[in-house]
Amino acid sequence: MKYLILIPIALLLVLGGCENNSGATQDGDKLATSSGSTAPLKPSANTDEPLKGHIGRPGLYRLVRSGGVINDPTTGTGKSVIKPVVEMVKSTERIPLIKGGQMYLQYRIWPLPALPAHVDLRRVVKHPRMTLPDGSYSTGSDRTIKGKVVSNQVIAYTGYGLDEDYELVEGDWIFEIWYQGKKVIEQKFTTHQPSKEELAKLKPILALGNRAVGQSEPSKKPFSKRDWPRIMVGAGGVAVPDTAEAPNKP
Repeated sequence: MKYLILIPIALLLVLGGCENNSGATQDGDKLATSSGSTAPLKPSANTDEPLKGHIGRPGLYRLVRSGGVINDPTTGTGKSVIKPVVEMVKSTERIPLIKGGQMYLQYRIWPLPALPAHVDLRRVVKHPRMTLPDGSYSTGSDRTIKGKVVSNQVIAYTGYGLDEDYELVEGDWIFEIWYQGKKVIEQKFTTHQPSKEELAKLKPILALGNRAVGQSEPSKKPFSKRDWPRIMVGAGGVAVPDTAEAPNKP
C-alpha cells in the first residue's frame, strides 16, 4: 500500500513542495537538508534548461498511523490507506520482506514553469509478480499523479507498503516518474528474505505498521482530497496536506 511521510522530529525537516507519493509544502522557500538545517531554494530563472531529476532519502520506512483502509478499484491491489504517516528506519535500497515495512524515496524535478501550479506526472511502478486474493496477478501500475510546483520545481515522496502476505515477494521494484514523455526519476529497490538477525532486529520496529493497518476498517467510501497523505513537520506536529499524489497501491 502507498503512504506518505512523517518527518522525524529529530530532523525537523521542512519539505519544499513530497508520496507518496506527495507534494506538500509548509514553507515554499526552504528545502530540508540531511543535517536538519534548511537552505533556500533557488528557483531557476531559465526554464529552457534541460529537465533534471534528483532522488533522495531512499530507504526502509515504517507506518506510524493511518486513517484507515478503503477499497480503491483504481489501484493494482484494490486497496488504499488514507491519511498515512510514516518515518524512516534506515537508508537502504535493500528491503527485507517483513510485514509493516515501507519502501520510499524523495524526488525532485526541475526546472519547471512557475505556472500552472500543478503539473501532471506519470508514475510507473514495476514489481515482482504477486498473486492477489482473487487469484489475479499484479506486476505494477501506471497512472497519472499531480505534482505541486513551488519555486519552479516539484519535490515529493513516493513508495509502497508491504502490509499483506501476498506482497512479500522477492525481486526488484522499479519506481519511475515521467514528465511530458520523459523519464526523469528511476529508483530500484530489491526485496529479499531477511536473515534471522535482521528479522529479530526489525520485526519489533515494523510491527507498529502492522498494528496501524490492522486497526483500520475497510470502507467503500469514494476517495476524496481529504484522504491525501499528510507530512508531519517540526516538534509541534503540524500536519501539511499532501498534493502530489493520492495514497494508493501501485
